[in-house]
Amino acid sequence: MIKLNRPDKPSALTPEVEKQLINEYKNTEKSVWKKDFITVPLLKMSHNKCCYCETILGVQARPMQVEHYHCKSLYPDEVVKWENLLPSCSECNSNKSTIDTYKTPLIDPSIDDPREYLYLKCFMIKSKDNNILSKGRLTVDKLDLNNQIKLVIPRIKIADVMYYKLKDIYKKAIVLNSREDGKLYNKSRIINTLVDILKMAQPDAEYSAFMATIILTDEDYIESKDILKNKGLWTDELETLHNCAAEIKLDTEK
Repeated sequence: MIKLNRPDKPSALTPEVEKQLINEYKNTEKSVWKKDFITVPLLKMSHNKCCYCETILGVQARPMQVEHYHCKSLYPDEVVKWENLLPSCSECNSNKSTIDTYKTPLIDPSIDDPREYLYLKCFMIKSKDNNILSKGRLTVDKLDLNNQIKLVIPRIKIADVMYYKLKDIYKKAIVLNSREDGKLYNKSRIINTLVDILKMAQPDAEYSAFMATIILTDEDYIESKDILKNKGLWTDELETLHNCAAEIKLDTEK
């Protein structure tokens, strides 16, 4: 989960339209929020991902659902309130269900910075405050953010591939560092591969908070980065990607 920057309310969602849609929902319980002027900017806000688990949403992936942070059945007057709407996958939306977030608030990634509440340990998302009623713990438990099949196993598989790539890059960086003849052994391959790796830790990538955390805390990555910097090969693009990943990286301890 990463912090999202909510855009301004869509111009089409005027007070008159909002009132009309609220009344329609109260009378018919239709999904009045299924409007392009609502769903399109919501998806853009979350980089086409579920705002909670960061799985990719779309026509050929998981379908996007409009999630009501404050439950629509409890608070129908907020059914199209812009600040109450979030893009979600069906699993997270279903898991959250009808919890009353006024009484027991969860993390709202359009307001809260998840890094203040969550950390990563052994491929699992953990709450920094382990009180069962804390915002972080409730979010992890209620949304099932450590579901073995949907989330933890995919994290492990991705991490295994990433660790292999980072180990390979480090080996090449060691060889490069040992050269004294001025020849830049595998320079382009190392730089290009690191660019590709860091692109997987950007806000628009799937599981970006997880990816940023495992990459930036990996010893092979850290050593490779130091070697490239000492050789004057750490590019502006690599620095930009690294810094962007650092902004969404989770802590690895409370």
